[in-house]
This record gives sequence, structure tokens and C-alpha cells, in this order.
Amino acid sequence: MAISFPLAKSGRTGANEATTFVPSSDVVVGGATVPAGSYTIFTVPAADKWTLIINKTTGEWGIPYKYESNELARVNMKVSKLPSPVEDFTISYAKSGTVARCRLIGRRREHRWTLALSKTHCGTNFDFDC
Repeated sequence: MAISFPLAKSGRTGANEATTFVPSSDVVVGGATVPAGSYTIFTVPAADKWTLIINKTTGEWGIPYKYESNELARVNMKVSKLPSPVEDFTISYAKSGTVARCRLIGRRREHRWTLALSKTHCGTNFDFDC
């Protein structure tokens, strides 16, 4: 079953409830400091780029998106085409030193963003609950 994303409209990332993002220490995403805690991530898909929204509101279903006043950050994601379609939507990350490279993978696209970790917090863990 293919997932359909309405272009230029904010919505939950993943299926059912909105996806939570829980860093165990402060991180920097797209220049914005995200303190340790629990957040919800949303995305704004577009034909040429996607935008990641980190929101302080948690526990919501995710649509319609009505949480602009609680946004912590909006970050442009790099988008690339995959050589073949992917059946399951996946969120993953790989840490290397003071950087964590995060990916959303679904259908024929990969969307990437980077988290910067302080040298004292290189052991930071992340939890994505989809």
C-alpha cells in the first residue's frame, strides 16, 4: 500500500499517531537548539524539498496540523530518489562523533537531516516512536 502525502501541507510523520522524537540530551537541528525532552515531528512535503517540523506539543493524533504556535524548529531536509521503491516507511539515524544523520525513507524517496551533538553529549540516544 502506497502512502500519499499532500504537497505543501503539514501533517504527521508516519502513520496513526504523530511520531515522537525524544533526545536524551540537548541537540542542535538546523541551527535550533532542541533541549532534551519529548517532541513531535511533522513534515511538510513539496515536490522539490521537504521540511521537518519539531513541535513541543506531544500526544496528538497529528491531523489536522494546528500547532504552529508550539513549533521549536523548521528544518529543510535533503531529498534524494531511491533506486527502487521501499514498502515500509522507516525512520533511522546513524551517529558518528558529534553528528547524527537522520533519515526518513518511504516509497521512492529518502529525506535526510543532521543533528549536531556537543562533545560532552556524544553518547546521546534518540527515540523515534512512530
